[in-house]
Amino acid sequence: MNNKMFYLILLSIVLGILGGIFLPEQMIAIRWLGTLFINLLKLIALPLIFSALVGAITSIGNTKRLGSIGVYTIMYVLASVSFAVIIGLVLLNVFKPGVGLPSELILANVPATHPAKTLDFSSFLLTLFPPNIVAAAAKFEIMPIVFFSIVFSIACISVGESAKPVMNLFNGLRDVFVKMIIWLMYLTPIGLFSLLGSAIAEAALQKRLMESVRGMLLFIIVFMTGLFLQCLWQYAIVRFIKRKKANEFIRHASNPMLTAFVSSSSIATLPVALIAAKQLKLTDEVARFVLPFSTTINLAGTAMYEAVSTLFFCQILGMHLSITSQIGIFITSIVAGMGATGIPEGGLVTMIMVLRSANVPTSALVLLLPFDRILDRFRTMVNVWGSLVCTATVDHISTAKQRQFIEAEPVSASYADQKNDVAIA
Repeated sequence: MNNKMFYLILLSIVLGILGGIFLPEQMIAIRWLGTLFINLLKLIALPLIFSALVGAITSIGNTKRLGSIGVYTIMYVLASVSFAVIIGLVLLNVFKPGVGLPSELILANVPATHPAKTLDFSSFLLTLFPPNIVAAAAKFEIMPIVFFSIVFSIACISVGESAKPVMNLFNGLRDVFVKMIIWLMYLTPIGLFSLLGSAIAEAALQKRLMESVRGMLLFIIVFMTGLFLQCLWQYAIVRFIKRKKANEFIRHASNPMLTAFVSSSSIATLPVALIAAKQLKLTDEVARFVLPFSTTINLAGTAMYEAVSTLFFCQILGMHLSITSQIGIFITSIVAGMGATGIPEGGLVTMIMVLRSANVPTSALVLLLPFDRILDRFRTMVNVWGSLVCTATVDHISTAKQRQFIEAEPVSASYADQKNDVAIA
């Protein structure tokens, strides 16, 4: 079914391009099909993000026995995702692939009102703490829901045993919403055909089609460069930890990475990654905790994708973002990337949250849909690579700490014996 879907998506891309060029009026007339597809994505986005974040955060409370291993994992994940987003934002600010592209590529599928040219960061902060969380959900303000889910998860962990049914409920809900996303992806060819065809039709009618294609190619090159730089600094960590065995690490990591490319799913790759961890002789206790947890939230490639895409859209729309506004995108992209759940196209769903935070119409997703399937495979490879490096790093640190503790014990015992000998004398 995956291969059939891949070919259907390719066919929808070809038909959408041809329809947009040769039948522009007809493609604009069926734009509503693409709008329906986007609405279905938005319908699932909020409950998926809430259940996924609650499930990921509360899983820490179920593994308190690992103690410092959980702290090391969280610290690495935050650093990894932060570096990825910073790399992406720097590249977009340097090369500016969206500057000069026609804003109609985005605004073609929304009413003619143009979004604001600047963002007020103080207003953005105020939206994070609404007086009514239900009203915020009704308005599709996702960031308040994210903050509420974090506080809710911490409360569940603090309550302890009696909150276990609640934790299990949200883990089950997460699985249900994942299944719904998988079903929705079967409609991707229809939505892609409509959205891509109508957007190309608008560009073709305005004689700006080739200019738009050049801008998208530059964006893809910049994004792939960012993924390469993300892998490069993580490879430097592997070289430091494994030294002469760095090539062996890459050899064993290649199988999970290839699986990630084929499946487009970090979660589906998890069993293969666990086998690779065993081949790399990583501590079993560390691997069994770090890999599942890291696979769920260490989606650095996805976070970078959402940050650079949002800034790319802002450049197209002529929105001049200040440093503080880009910090807002930075924070939102990290949270959204960590809530992408490691499933195919999961980043496409959580990107809605980032777009909303930057006042970018969700119709902007049409520009990414033709390329998202292949880009998703590359960023999933980066996510899986990052999870393996995270596991190796945490294992290295925890093993070194344990070794120091063991080596310190004989010294203490020897010192105590010397004191006894002196007392006897």
